[in-house]
Amino acid sequence: MMNETDLAIVNVLEVQPRIEFTALADVLGMSPATVARRWEALVSSGQAWVTISPGPRHHEIGWSAFISIEADVGEQDRLAQRLCAEPSFASVLLMSGENQFLVDCFAASAEESMRLLTEVFPRLPGVVRRRIDPITKIYRLGSQWRSGALETPVRKALESEAPRISGQRIPDAVDARLLGALAVDGRAGWQNIADEAGVSAQTAKRRIGSLLDSGFMTFRCDTSTTQRSGLREVVIEWAIPIDSIDEVGAAIAADPMCRVSSQVLAAANFTATLWVHDYGQVQDHEAQVLRVAPRATVVGRNAALRPYKRMGQVLGADGKRLTTVPVTWW
Repeated sequence: MMNETDLAIVNVLEVQPRIEFTALADVLGMSPATVARRWEALVSSGQAWVTISPGPRHHEIGWSAFISIEADVGEQDRLAQRLCAEPSFASVLLMSGENQFLVDCFAASAEESMRLLTEVFPRLPGVVRRRIDPITKIYRLGSQWRSGALETPVRKALESEAPRISGQRIPDAVDARLLGALAVDGRAGWQNIADEAGVSAQTAKRRIGSLLDSGFMTFRCDTSTTQRSGLREVVIEWAIPIDSIDEVGAAIAADPMCRVSSQVLAAANFTATLWVHDYGQVQDHEAQVLRVAPRATVVGRNAALRPYKRMGQVLGADGKRLTTVPVTWW
């Protein structure tokens, strides 16, 4: 189990996932050797990891959607394994509702998404029906979620180092190879990443920096569910009048309970993923939305029973990372 030192390290890496061990040690008042040793122990045991995820502008050049799947109960485990093996399916959650699985899906384009519908889905075992809700706008990313354990001045000082989003560059095949290596270890050294992609360390660092600055990708630090003591994951689907949806999006994105929130192309046009200590907090979320948009209505409330996969990381029943299936964003 994580001790106080481990949790402190993770708290900093949530804000600055690639911070150097020397700088991280300065923030925490520890020795770099202690910090490095504890982090490597967390990674090797599957309790914590740094990986990559789409940035706020991914949807401008790629395609993403939430896919709800109703499945034959007898095929549930086999279906979960097949969903986890598909690179386009970044996250796979077992849900409490009649749609047993919620999948975060990414593709290079809407045209590429048709491959999933015509080639991948027909081969999946036990799928009774599925619903696809394309994501049209992101208000909060999973990489922006914070555990709240860092003191506010420390957290703000770390966040001030984040680059401003500017410019644009369409990712190519070399970028895809770099991202594949970073998906496995988001803190890997530039030379190791470069060797995987067949480029120089300087080129690797420059290209990844460009993708970060353009908002197409970001880094994130995650831990196993056993370490999210008392936290429960809930997904709320809303139908919100279009003249209020951006105001709701901004309000919910600022809520510490919110892990992910986005606008989708569906009758239920807003989806919020909450991490709560008690299911009663869902009522607080709903009251907050209704204060901003009194005509909004809840279309669905479901609890996540088990995460099988989270942003390309395949998880065991205890939530620890087992292996990585890099997401094919482009």
